[in-house]
Amino acid sequence: MALAVLLTTFLVLLAVRIPIAFALGLTSLAYVVLFVPGISLTVLTQQMFAGADSFTLTAIPFFVLAGELMNAGGVARRLVQFSKTLVGHFTGGVGVVALFSSMIFASFSGSAVANAVGTGTVTIPAMIRTGYTRGLAAAVESSSSSLGAIIPPSIPMVVYGALAGVSIGGLFVAGYVPGIIFGLGLALIIRLRAKQLGIPVEKRASRRELLASLKESALALLTPIIIMGGILGGVMTPTEAGAVGALYTLFVAVVIYRELALRDLPRVLVNTAATTGVVMLVMTIASVFSWIMAYEMIPATLAQSLLATIGRPWLLMIVLVLVMLAIGTFIDTLSAIIILTPVIIPIASTAGVDPLFLGLIITTALTFGVLTPPVGTVLFVTSSIAGTTIEETAKAVLPFVAILVGGTLLLAVSPQVALWLPRLLGF
Repeated sequence: MALAVLLTTFLVLLAVRIPIAFALGLTSLAYVVLFVPGISLTVLTQQMFAGADSFTLTAIPFFVLAGELMNAGGVARRLVQFSKTLVGHFTGGVGVVALFSSMIFASFSGSAVANAVGTGTVTIPAMIRTGYTRGLAAAVESSSSSLGAIIPPSIPMVVYGALAGVSIGGLFVAGYVPGIIFGLGLALIIRLRAKQLGIPVEKRASRRELLASLKESALALLTPIIIMGGILGGVMTPTEAGAVGALYTLFVAVVIYRELALRDLPRVLVNTAATTGVVMLVMTIASVFSWIMAYEMIPATLAQSLLATIGRPWLLMIVLVLVMLAIGTFIDTLSAIIILTPVIIPIASTAGVDPLFLGLIITTALTFGVLTPPVGTVLFVTSSIAGTTIEETAKAVLPFVAILVGGTLLLAVSPQVALWLPRLLGF
């Protein structure tokens, strides 16, 4: 009875478009008042504090700040120009440039939305000028930007690692190979669509142009090397690496490129605080919801039921991927990770699934929800930039979603593809 009321209340609040943090909070409060009347409400505040009381989570504002500084400091534009000289002559033209730029930018920002804003404002108009339809241009940028949560550093991976007690560095390393494979799959779709539309390719850049572009963007390209090098070398924690990366980006944007004035910093910091505040609000309130589910023994019950029904670990992973893909369509990535991780970990650990691999699968499956309405946050961003409707973009993005979903299902039954690099590096 209590479980039915809990889930029904939560789903009804989501259906009437109550923000997810408040939907979780109201549901949790209703549960405690109705079904645990003897308990003090101070337990709720204690659980909220516990949800935010993690040093690992302090990495989030630094990665967000780095992304904001790159967008405001001209870094994204230089990365796009570098990508153009490197891959612009391939079939697909600017579409391939958009993909390559997004993959590079992903190694800075850790967020799909920041990726879409950073590179999309440059690449989407360029794609439209060369013959891409507005919907297809937005779809290319949307699918490319989704890799921002898979290629490290990744904010969703930081959240999962904090909740599951898994090495953040190991999760980051595990994202490299799948991220590159997904990128190759997207490149194939872009090339096929470009051939159908007769999209022209860019002139192959000369060696002098390539070196000039590399020189212009070299300092920016050092950022992911500093971040991941510090983590993998054991010199810095993810939080410290994020802070150093943000400070380095600030130095490059203000002192070297001189495209970010000191008077612009308050706006950048306010945007960072707003984004971080939303994440932490959901984290704190969702921790209460997770405590209630544990109190009701929901994870243990689900683990027993699923394992008794399914049995095989690889089949369990496919079921989990399909469930998470569905959930990701109406709950944003971070909220879904916060809600689902405490439920899924007992199920997967009972089946013998590696928690590092599980984190990669959860992050990947839920991330692609940014490409599907009604949440589809990246679709809204890219559609706005392209000046088209969300419906046109959603239709154009379907082939890209299909290859990403297919790749996720294959990855779910091939843990060795994702884990060989972390194992090689000692994670």
